[in-house]
Amino acid sequence: MLRIRVLLGTLMVLALVGLVAADAWISRNLPNQPMADVIASGQLAIRCWGFPTVATAVVLALFAALEFGAILRQAGHQPAAAWAAVVSAGLIALPWIQTALWPTTPAFVAADLSRPVTTAWLTGGLVCTCLLVLARRTTAGAVPAIATTLLIIGFVGLLGSFLVQIRCLIPGPAGAVLVFYTVLTIKSCDIGAYLLGRVFGRTPLAAWLSPKKTVEGFIAGFILACLVALGGMGAWGVWGTASLGRVPLTMAQAIVFGAVMAVVGHLGDLTESAFKRDVGAKDSGAVVPAFGGFLDILDSPWFAAPAAWWLLTFFGQGR
Repeated sequence: MLRIRVLLGTLMVLALVGLVAADAWISRNLPNQPMADVIASGQLAIRCWGFPTVATAVVLALFAALEFGAILRQAGHQPAAAWAAVVSAGLIALPWIQTALWPTTPAFVAADLSRPVTTAWLTGGLVCTCLLVLARRTTAGAVPAIATTLLIIGFVGLLGSFLVQIRCLIPGPAGAVLVFYTVLTIKSCDIGAYLLGRVFGRTPLAAWLSPKKTVEGFIAGFILACLVALGGMGAWGVWGTASLGRVPLTMAQAIVFGAVMAVVGHLGDLTESAFKRDVGAKDSGAVVPAFGGFLDILDSPWFAAPAAWWLLTFFGQGR
């Protein structure tokens, strides 16, 4: 099992590197500057920048939403999973659509719920969810059906959209690398907690929720995430400034970033464990052997993405 996990984990990292390379190549002629500066200078002429990252996020969201609906049905709920998948995919794509295809005004720079189109999409998702449940012509299970559908939209679509918003901070290749840096930092905590927790883990972290997770494993993952965050910014400063522009985080900020990603990402993993234990499922699916389903892979980066976007914006990369 461990060998399979290491092998497949390595292949997934390589696939992520290939995705970032494709994105960086497409956006190679765009400046590595904050989106507001690029729009103000009128340089945002290439409309396909970021497409590989966004398209991959949309596809993953579609499958994750349908998978989430399937495990919720195991507990007797009846969410409108197909509709939730459509709304989730839209929430993830809209930040990029508005910045890449409709960069008409600097007001479109802030990729958040204040945007009229995104707000309208989310509102329509809520209203149509209620109407779809009403169309079943029964009141039995109406509240759980609406609630679980909105849970899928929120967990998969709204949280996942922040990874795309991170990509939209910088239209040039640096934006793609920033997404890779974020995901790698978050997943490094998972890797450290799993591998070192198997060897040194003794104290259950939350036995009632996830018996195999240990305090020692989390500490190891926390340290590894901080080291990866620090090492990533160090590597950017040594080898990346010529092609990617200025380093987005100082060394102190990188440590804070790694620490927050480790904690919030681990909370995302525990949250998904709560979903699975409630429905009596070991894994959310069987897409990748030894890893489980889409939700098992995406839980921590999806959950931590809003915190990552906020930190990167607060520390100045989005200004």
